[in-house]
Amino acid sequence: MCRARRIPRFCCSCCRYWPCNPLTCGNRLRLYHLTDRQSTRLILLVIAVLVTFSGMLDRLDKVIYDTGQRLFTRPAPSDLIIVGIDEQSLFSMGRWPWPRQTHADLVTRLKDEGARVIGLDLVFAEPDTGNPASDDALINAVAYAGNVVMPVLMESSRVNGQMVETLPMPMLTARVAGLGRAHGELDADGIARSVFLWEGIGTPGWPHFAQAVLAVADALPPGYATTPHAMAESQPYMLVRHDERKINFLGPPGYVSTVSYVQVLAGEFPAGLFKDKIVLVGATAAGMGDLLPTPVSGLRQPMAGVEFHANVLESMRKNTLIKDLPLWLTTLLCGLLALLPMLWLPMVSPLIGLVSSGLLFIVLIFATMALPLSFHIWLPTSGALLAVLIAYPVWSWRKLESAGRFLDRELLRLRQELKWMERRKDKNRTPASDDPFQNRILQVQAVTERLKQIDSQRKEVLAFISHDIRAPLASAIMQLDEAGDTGNRLYPSLARALSLAEEFLHTSRAEMSDSASFQELDLAAVLHQALDDIYMDALEKSVRLLRDLPDDPVWIRGHFGLLHRAVLNLLLNAVKFSPVDSVVKLSLELTEQQATVSVIDQGPGIAPEEQDKLFQRFTRTDSQGKAPEGSGLGLYFVRTVAEKHGGRVSVSSEAARTVFRIHLPLMK
Repeated sequence: MCRARRIPRFCCSCCRYWPCNPLTCGNRLRLYHLTDRQSTRLILLVIAVLVTFSGMLDRLDKVIYDTGQRLFTRPAPSDLIIVGIDEQSLFSMGRWPWPRQTHADLVTRLKDEGARVIGLDLVFAEPDTGNPASDDALINAVAYAGNVVMPVLMESSRVNGQMVETLPMPMLTARVAGLGRAHGELDADGIARSVFLWEGIGTPGWPHFAQAVLAVADALPPGYATTPHAMAESQPYMLVRHDERKINFLGPPGYVSTVSYVQVLAGEFPAGLFKDKIVLVGATAAGMGDLLPTPVSGLRQPMAGVEFHANVLESMRKNTLIKDLPLWLTTLLCGLLALLPMLWLPMVSPLIGLVSSGLLFIVLIFATMALPLSFHIWLPTSGALLAVLIAYPVWSWRKLESAGRFLDRELLRLRQELKWMERRKDKNRTPASDDPFQNRILQVQAVTERLKQIDSQRKEVLAFISHDIRAPLASAIMQLDEAGDTGNRLYPSLARALSLAEEFLHTSRAEMSDSASFQELDLAAVLHQALDDIYMDALEKSVRLLRDLPDDPVWIRGHFGLLHRAVLNLLLNAVKFSPVDSVVKLSLELTEQQATVSVIDQGPGIAPEEQDKLFQRFTRTDSQGKAPEGSGLGLYFVRTVAEKHGGRVSVSSEAARTVFRIHLPLMK
């Protein structure tokens, strides 16, 4: 401690002198000291922010997103049908590519069947030089249908070459109802989870294929732009993208209704199947190479490109495409989520803290999965999840560090105060351990044992002193009584000293009593004896005694003398504070497991603010403005006896009625 008389505000408790030297002071950072709660919050917040901002656990976020997409499926739309170029069609119609007359026949049939829009996910970038008539047939069929949408490809002529836009043949381009870019964005792990709504070379001038189909079908929901995104300046020869959205997939591959290409050409489908339907035509056969790994399919079972477009189309039509939250908002929310465990960890037991942290971790995972489906936003919570996962270990570490420091300080203080370890080093050597924390525990056990010894010695000395003081006092009073000199000025002082010595003696015996030595006894008999012993005192003050005690024995385990003295103390107080010609009642109430001894008097009552401290050592009440009497150990003795017997005491008081109760357990 500092040796200054007046300790300044910034004085360091670890220094042996003042003022503190900031260069040598071991606690020079005291002004910036963080509590366990603050340091834990700071650690969790830093971890959440760093992980979120750096994206180092981006793969975990993707796994959570993919799991949510697989767990929560949606009903397939009834007005969306895929005409698939599958293995059956290739087997029946021969190897790819097929004559364009075949595609013209398909478009014509779909138009005649009343298809609302036809999304032809096939590339016809160059004319068929071997059969120009088939090109004309396809062009005429597209013109006849008037609702055909075809794709635009973004590709490069060679590896790392310049990107180009590949459109259908000019004659087809002039007759299609819409053009859209057929493309799915692959993430770093090779999974297609998102699309860009607008994309192009130089400027994002092309909508997505699904968006173009919905525009022709007049089913594009409000909020989606129908014109290219305006840019401040063009970026020639570069692929420019705008407005990336993640996809809410309907289900695994094959989830959307699909009809074989060859069956449609042969008319092998129910009448009205394509009436007012959105029809997408594309390759579904594995050998066609138009496959994409998705969250609901993975790498082992890729999804056909045309079905991928169907999922994009349905998400767009239902306005459930998923937006990524801005990085700053994601970081802020993850930081707040990371702090949630600190709302309860400091206030609950370790087991409840561990379980609640685990439950929060699980809830956060499911909430992260549900956000895209319920609110159509994506919040990568890997940073918050990591913080929640380590919140309990970090908090436990900080508390262990705090407990270790506290133990070290207390052990040092105890050594300095007791000085017994140094004096009896060889005899009381503390067992050593390789674990520093275990060493502290062993030292605390040793110090605790020594403190018990000192406390036991103190009680023995106190009892011894009380007994030795009591004997000469009692002898002096006896001599005064025999001499008839009770009016001597010393008599009251000697009587008070004897009473004080007796109370000290009784209290010491109560504190040192061992419950293992208690015997079976009849509580009702104890109460009858105490009431008989108080009879003369009550008669002298004209106080009437009433008893409401059972006739049958009430068996408990206890010490007759201690219980008798405790009840006698309550009765003496009741008689002392009762007015003349009043009543003091002693009753015993029984329940299945407990006996309640009640002492009721008609005294002036006890103020509420004094009731809380009645059973403390050396506490005396102020009765009607008179100076407090007694040593203040009587009610403390009652409380000690009750607690030694596994019970408790209580008091309730109002004007002209005060009730003291001793609650004791019955024998089982």
